[in-house]
Amino acid sequence: MLDDVTRANYEAIARERGGLRAAWAAFRIRTDDLRRMNAAARLEAVVEDGFDRDTLPLTDRGYAGPGGGRMSVVGRPVEYRATTAQVAGLWPWSVGAGAPLIGTPLGSHLHTGAPVCFDPMNWFMRGSFITAPSLFVLGLNGFGKSSLVRRIVLGGVAQGITPLVLADVKPDYRKLVELVGGQVIDLGYGHGQLNPLAGGVLGAIVPQLDHLPQVQEQVLQELRARQVTLIAGLVELVRGSRVRDFEETLVSTALRILYREGSGFTAAEPPIMENLLEVIVAGGDQLMLDAGADTPGEYQESIKGLRRSLRALTSGPFGAIFNGQTTTPIDTGSVAVCIDVSHIPNGDKKLKAAVMLACWADGFASVEAAHVLADAELGPQRYFQVVMDELWQVLGLGDFMVDRVDELTRLQRGLATSLIMISHTIKDLQSLGSEAAIAKAVGFLERARAKIFGALPPEEIKRLDSTVPFTVAEEEMVTGWSAPQALTGEALKPGQTRPPAPGTGKFLLKIGEDRRPGIPFQMEFTLSEKESGIHDTNQRFSEFNESTDRRGDEGSGAA
Repeated sequence: MLDDVTRANYEAIARERGGLRAAWAAFRIRTDDLRRMNAAARLEAVVEDGFDRDTLPLTDRGYAGPGGGRMSVVGRPVEYRATTAQVAGLWPWSVGAGAPLIGTPLGSHLHTGAPVCFDPMNWFMRGSFITAPSLFVLGLNGFGKSSLVRRIVLGGVAQGITPLVLADVKPDYRKLVELVGGQVIDLGYGHGQLNPLAGGVLGAIVPQLDHLPQVQEQVLQELRARQVTLIAGLVELVRGSRVRDFEETLVSTALRILYREGSGFTAAEPPIMENLLEVIVAGGDQLMLDAGADTPGEYQESIKGLRRSLRALTSGPFGAIFNGQTTTPIDTGSVAVCIDVSHIPNGDKKLKAAVMLACWADGFASVEAAHVLADAELGPQRYFQVVMDELWQVLGLGDFMVDRVDELTRLQRGLATSLIMISHTIKDLQSLGSEAAIAKAVGFLERARAKIFGALPPEEIKRLDSTVPFTVAEEEMVTGWSAPQALTGEALKPGQTRPPAPGTGKFLLKIGEDRRPGIPFQMEFTLSEKESGIHDTNQRFSEFNESTDRRGDEGSGAA
């Protein structure tokens, strides 16, 4: 500390002069003030406890000195978040948080422990955080993608939003829909059929619009356009190449002939694929004009390719599902709808993709029908949440499928519908043939206003960098989640719960296209979810453990 004379000299220099000498004098005075304050604090901290010994001074970081436990760095305390009604007595000991409490509760923030809430419909309608209610979920299998989407679906059901799981491949959502009292539709060999020519829900509302002839005509035109688009997509899947322009016109004309007055076919009793093939083969002046044929022989030659494709849709595996009346139409009044296509063998990729495409088209048509009734004041305004899982199974069959899916996914905001698309990696979208198809496929990810990423390999982050930039910390975090569990060499004991991988249930929520940090969170199951078993996708493996254990017991008993 400075003596009184030296301090007085420094005070005079700081007061009367300028430049470096004045600045140095001011610095020495401030330093002396701090030292005097510390000395006074040390004197006040001296404590006598009645024994002939020195006591350690107590500071705000612990007792100073050897063995006092003083912390040089104080860790950040855990933050908790709740509503003002729950923690009103703690006010004003609260701080703002980076994750808004709007939407379905998903879990807790990985860094702060605060709750994280999200679903695309609420973040679009109530929070205005995103410009369209769309979500793309990307992550490796086995790390909880389906469990996350099931939680979002369950939250939507609680808010009156009807989830439409169009083509449940594994199935991942069937049990959830059954538990909430929703509708489950089975499709596959011996499990049900889907008629691409059926009007579905959109056709069923046509008689209700007799007093609105203009709206009725618009619905009929929309119905025909959707049918032509779906049949063209199915033809492309069967033949493995794009449908020719005149062939699409032939299909449109044939549908008009089938539904003309006096044909016997109506929206309630629609034709099937076999009837469509018969009309095209029979020909006629209108169809010959569409094919650009001058003679019946020239017409038959020009439709040979289309005949082969439609024949494949009326017989064999495709015919078993598509050449018949729809077994169970979608009920948009149900709490939830799940179309289970797991009965189709995984090896039949073309058929599974065709059924998925048909289910998606039927589902979006049903959504449009509900909104037509609402606009005509014939029904309540409904909100839907469409889940499109295993997107890669359709896109991977060819560039031509990208356009068909693109047509389905562009207008979900106009249909008051949130869209959730799920895939494993962006590599699935970038494995298409042409650059144009790749650009459209990646556009699915770009157009999704919210993205949730699970565990990903390092090379996947590099592919995503041009679309969704990651910070360095986020890149290390997401790639670290994909690390395998430690190899301890110990087998699971009977009844022991199978431990999840280290990155299971950890996700990163990002919005926007800049490098702003996302929201990392850990998904947590509620007690009711655990008891219901809706997230248990390893039931067959648990049965394997039990049977292995029984065989081991039998072997030891025989010995």
